[in-house]
Amino acid sequence: MKAFLQEIYLNTRWGRNQEPPLIIIFERKYDRAKAQLVRKAYYELIKTRGEKWLSEKISPDQLITFKIYIQMLESPGLEGQIGLMGDFALGWENILGWLKYDEHHTLFSNFGISSMAFPTRRFVFNPTRELNHIAMDSGPETEVVSTFIRYERLDFEDIVKVVNINPNTIYAQIIKTAWDEEKVRDPDELSIEAKRIYDEMLEFLEVENKKPPTSLWGVYNVSKSLKKIRWLKVKGEDLFSHIDNTKINIIDFSQNSDLTESAKNIIFKKVIEWVLKEYVQEKETAVFIAGDEIQNYLRTHWGRNIIAKLFREGRSNQVNFFVATQYLHSLPSEIVYGASHIAILGTLASADDYALLKKVVPDFDIKFERIVAKSPEEVEFLKRKERGKGYFIYNKFFTERIHFRPSQTL
Repeated sequence: MKAFLQEIYLNTRWGRNQEPPLIIIFERKYDRAKAQLVRKAYYELIKTRGEKWLSEKISPDQLITFKIYIQMLESPGLEGQIGLMGDFALGWENILGWLKYDEHHTLFSNFGISSMAFPTRRFVFNPTRELNHIAMDSGPETEVVSTFIRYERLDFEDIVKVVNINPNTIYAQIIKTAWDEEKVRDPDELSIEAKRIYDEMLEFLEVENKKPPTSLWGVYNVSKSLKKIRWLKVKGEDLFSHIDNTKINIIDFSQNSDLTESAKNIIFKKVIEWVLKEYVQEKETAVFIAGDEIQNYLRTHWGRNIIAKLFREGRSNQVNFFVATQYLHSLPSEIVYGASHIAILGTLASADDYALLKKVVPDFDIKFERIVAKSPEEVEFLKRKERGKGYFIYNKFFTERIHFRPSQTL
């Protein structure tokens, strides 16, 4: 996925002004082992090739920052603060690519590519680490932004999920009227507007209310709950004020951001809606939305509606959706049947995926065979033999065996 997105960022120019595409990546996790692998590769290259050789392969600024980063990885005082790389640490040049693939080739030379760092902008919500530490793990070409979403961008149906409101209650209907119809989207003003609507309702119905207005108490509690949500604010430059196509945008849903699964779903939904409703109306550029384990956002009917909307409105506006998953059948059927291209790296991980692809792709006649190694030595042999081999299905009517490229960056 990274290799695809990197090539897209470098080579895709679309629209009247031929601008680079807007790329938005949803990252789910970081990996402690990745930073240690980088550290190990650094020392191995210094030992086998020498520092002079490495300085010719990596830009001077990157190499200086790498040395600082390695020192920080080895500092006991920074344990748990440094060394938590995400899958999309695109701000680093890829030092791992210079490792030997076999006796005669590195990973780079074997696939005809070179090391590159990409300008990235990483968005974190309620950051759990210092921003400079997150930036260090992401690479020197990374800008880290602690961000939020303004209340005004949420509709009533979003509020229902954020605060867990029963939409069938009287107080919920009062909130819906104030929030969606009157556009009062400030928790401090919500209770005041709710009281006005409530009094207007009683006057219209000619009801003399002698009991405590418990519905208003429900509105008050919702307002109080909304004010406690740290990724929502009334004013200021929020997430959508910063996203643009000058850098690759990474929305950090890893442990770097303190978010519930419900909050991640809301943010995911609002990003797609913003792209379809606002961005494509303002800029004529291609858009690529991508994410690993993205099926986590799509298991509900609500999530599937978002994807249906993306498929319905996205293609005519050059909005593209990249999904990566280990098991294809874990995705909603709308994605599999609606996808224009499907890529398979290596062998299929499930017989269920094979059965699904036989339904979706007319010429899919690949024999399903799970490769099983019989010894640790055979594991290494098969890993090398099968590395990068897979299939790419073009428009689901033609299936071709191809040799995949590894990622250019970490």
